[in-house]
Amino acid sequence: MKRKLIILPVLCLFLSTFSCVDRFEDDTRILVTGQVINEAGDPVENAIISVYTRRPRGIFVSSGFDEYVLGRGYTNESGEFSVTSVLDLDDEFSIEIDAEDELSKYRYYTSTINYVPPSLVYDLNIIELKALGTLNYNITRTSGEGTTLDYRFKYTNINCVEYYEQGSFDENQSYCYNDLLDFGFLNDNNTEVEHSLNTVLGTIIEFTYSINNQSEITETFTIDQSNYEFTFSY
Repeated sequence: MKRKLIILPVLCLFLSTFSCVDRFEDDTRILVTGQVINEAGDPVENAIISVYTRRPRGIFVSSGFDEYVLGRGYTNESGEFSVTSVLDLDDEFSIEIDAEDELSKYRYYTSTINYVPPSLVYDLNIIELKALGTLNYNITRTSGEGTTLDYRFKYTNINCVEYYEQGSFDENQSYCYNDLLDFGFLNDNNTEVEHSLNTVLGTIIEFTYSINNQSEITETFTIDQSNYEFTFSY
């Protein structure tokens, strides 16, 4: 099914955390191009390509930010995209690639105040997205009253954010599939926990725990299916 290119106006909201001064360049359009593939090298069709201005950095939420959209389009059957957008001069100019829940997300950041390509073309080349899995963990207490558990899971971030300064990749401001921690403490007031984490399929999870403040123990397991169930009792 073919999708139409959508170009949306930017609405100015009077929020205390954002300025309402838009610096659009008269009659100036930019072109965002590239191709999206998966880890097997296959094209990803119908991934959403969104061009944003002034959107908070690091937030990957598809809804609630359409007031910042400058342009939007979709990848074709070959995974290629070509999105036309208005040009706004802003420190938080970004391009987001979202294949929804099945694959990881990508965000390109730059400042259009400091630099705009002379050709007005932002060519992202080939962007590879990774398959995702969900860790569903359930921790319960089977020991007596007074037993405590300090725990943490180390897993892989599903987001890849690349920042470009003057057209060059800035490693210090970028992060891509970095390690994250999910942790907690269980005691008599809160004896069990059930939670889910999204991570990259194939991630080796490190589960580290300590019972009653004793020496830490670390176990590892691999997310080798889309929904991985992990249970633990202490």
